[in-house]
Amino acid sequence: MLLSGRFEFFMMTLTMMGSAGSMVILLLINLQKLKSTTTRQAIEAKAYEVAQTPLLILAPDLHFYYGNKNAQQQCWWAESVHFLKKILINTESREALERLINNFEQQKPSVETLFFQGARGEEMWRVHVLPLPEKRALWQCTNVTQERIASSKHDTQLKILELFLNHAAEGLFSLDENGIILFCNDKFANWLGYTREQIEGNSLTKLLVKPRGQNQINPTDIQGKVDFISSSSRIKSAFLEQDLIPTAEGLITHSVVNIHTPFASHSDLRRVLEMAPLPIIFLDEHAKIKDSNLLFREKFWMDDTPIQDASFLERVLDSKKEEIKNAFHRYLDGKNDGVPLEIHLNDSKESILSAYIVSMPVKNQTGLFIQFHDITEQKRFESQLVQSQKMQAVGQLAGGIAHDFNNLLTAMIGFCDLLLLRHTPGDQSFTDVMQIKQNATRATNLVRQLLAFSRPQTLEPHVLNVTDTLAELSALLRRLLGTNVDLKIKYARDLGLVLINKGHFDQVIMNVTVNASDAMVGGGTITLTTQNCEIKKPKHYGHIIIPVGAYVLIEIMDTGVGIKPEILDRIFDPFFSTKEIGEGTGLGLSTVYGIIKQAGGFIYVNSTVGEGTTFNIYLPHCTPEEILKATIPKEEKPQLQDLTGSSTIMLVEDEDAVRLFSARALRSKGYKVIEAINGEDALEYMKSHTETIDLVVSDVIMPNMDGPTFINEMNQLRENQKVLFISGYAEDTFYNRIKDEAQIRFLAKPFSLIDLATRVKEILNE
Repeated sequence: MLLSGRFEFFMMTLTMMGSAGSMVILLLINLQKLKSTTTRQAIEAKAYEVAQTPLLILAPDLHFYYGNKNAQQQCWWAESVHFLKKILINTESREALERLINNFEQQKPSVETLFFQGARGEEMWRVHVLPLPEKRALWQCTNVTQERIASSKHDTQLKILELFLNHAAEGLFSLDENGIILFCNDKFANWLGYTREQIEGNSLTKLLVKPRGQNQINPTDIQGKVDFISSSSRIKSAFLEQDLIPTAEGLITHSVVNIHTPFASHSDLRRVLEMAPLPIIFLDEHAKIKDSNLLFREKFWMDDTPIQDASFLERVLDSKKEEIKNAFHRYLDGKNDGVPLEIHLNDSKESILSAYIVSMPVKNQTGLFIQFHDITEQKRFESQLVQSQKMQAVGQLAGGIAHDFNNLLTAMIGFCDLLLLRHTPGDQSFTDVMQIKQNATRATNLVRQLLAFSRPQTLEPHVLNVTDTLAELSALLRRLLGTNVDLKIKYARDLGLVLINKGHFDQVIMNVTVNASDAMVGGGTITLTTQNCEIKKPKHYGHIIIPVGAYVLIEIMDTGVGIKPEILDRIFDPFFSTKEIGEGTGLGLSTVYGIIKQAGGFIYVNSTVGEGTTFNIYLPHCTPEEILKATIPKEEKPQLQDLTGSSTIMLVEDEDAVRLFSARALRSKGYKVIEAINGEDALEYMKSHTETIDLVVSDVIMPNMDGPTFINEMNQLRENQKVLFISGYAEDTFYNRIKDEAQIRFLAKPFSLIDLATRVKEILNE
């Protein structure tokens, strides 16, 4: 029994050890499988991440639960299938997505194309779906938007090319090496009474009349006059030209059927060339002229030298010869076909030609066929247009400079006035302060000249009789010009009246005549002529166009040295001067230009070096309304003696110095002054205070909110508010931007203490 018990215990222990061993073995096997699976998944995950294509994995619940790096960067739409459905742009895409989902559920591979509408516009994605274990699916995504655009462009280009070929004036077709028609256009097919489908794929010989007594010729070698057979068995003759073109698959032809002029001879083509409306030449590979038409010879070959075999490069400007020679070589190599070439000739007119060049054989040599278009006047007009735009830009710059200077001068003159209140003529400092003020006043006149060039001003124009005005001015002119200059004035009878400020008119005449005198070294003659001028068609002088109308023409002609062509376009530029340093400001002629322009007139210059210069000034005749208005007497304003007051004035000015002077000046006259540094500050004060403001004094040009905008906003808060605008610019078009201009007045900078106090008193007394 004991042995039996021991045996049973031994067997039980052995069995238990065997079971434990089995479990260990199974555990080791499962651990090995898990390790293998984990390793495989890690390898797969790493492979997904390094893949160049965006990869997404869908879970069984139709959510995107994994995306590699490229997918995270590019597949913005992979939020969820529900989100994806919302951004699909057409029914086809929605149906394609449903098929992807169905194949996903059935664990089938599939490929579909989806169209999305996103922040960057319409996108097109091609999705390859591969089933994965555990009812998952791998989406391989490719953005094919650019391929679609390129394909669409390609299809469009093919359609356009086909349309172009079908609308050609000649019949076109192409043959392979065996004479089979690969393509033909509608013109050729319709001419023979067929459709393109009936012709393409057949041999050309089926469409040709078989020559009698001649050996069969290869269709690709046929040239010249050819007889075709139409669908109604009629014979139609045409002129056929064929060129062989090598391709990767072999040779094909480019065949042109001239169905309109089939029997054009060389003499006919020669006659057409001579009658061409454009100059034409043929050059050989050495740029020698082999042929030309009549128009080229008449326009560009005026001398008696033979044109045949002459070098074309000898007619090109020296500085351009090498450039043109190199360009011809590129055309000969076929690198520049279709690109026009600009050529400058060294003829007396300094002609500029736009050359359209094609490389083609000329008498068994490689040569160039060139058509010319004379663009000399066009280039000059472009240069004048650039000059006009430059003048406009310089005018704007001058206006901006003048505005800033006027602010500075306002402060300088104003603080001088404040100093003069404390320093009487007997004081030693009085003279120093007056010197500062006088020089600031001189600077004011210089700035006004800048403004006259840059923008319209309030010039107080007068109705002038030019004859009377010149007669009054003649004595002063003769004193200015001196004894070496002979001034001759020729008056026209019954000269029309003009509307211009008299002082500025005198300034124009004096500036031009003094400049003319300076141009006549050792003396000479200045002739001033007036006449009525009726322009019935617009008159062009370079970039200047004088419209139809009645004008007074004033010509000022001198016998001086003339103006060099390279500086003629710059004489009206501000600060441009040919005088020595210190002898002039360079504002004389720029001021003349500005005054004439503001008066509605025109000025242009003709000059020949060594012979002299003529200034032509056109001023429009006054209208009857302008003459009537000028004859109405103006009421004389009473001279104000008492400039003090007790009213409340709001001063809006962004320039600290101007605001400080103006506020002190007004307070010195007894006014209560509320200061604001800009329009927003002034509006905030008005909204928070209800006190009466008798007058608003505001700058026009301010940052953020300018004067007109401020006034329009203020009128919403307070109606019928009196306003005095102050500005470093001249009075111009700011009235047009104010909804109610009845209460608006203007004072130009720079102004003195008396100017400001007088203007404020006048407005408050109105």
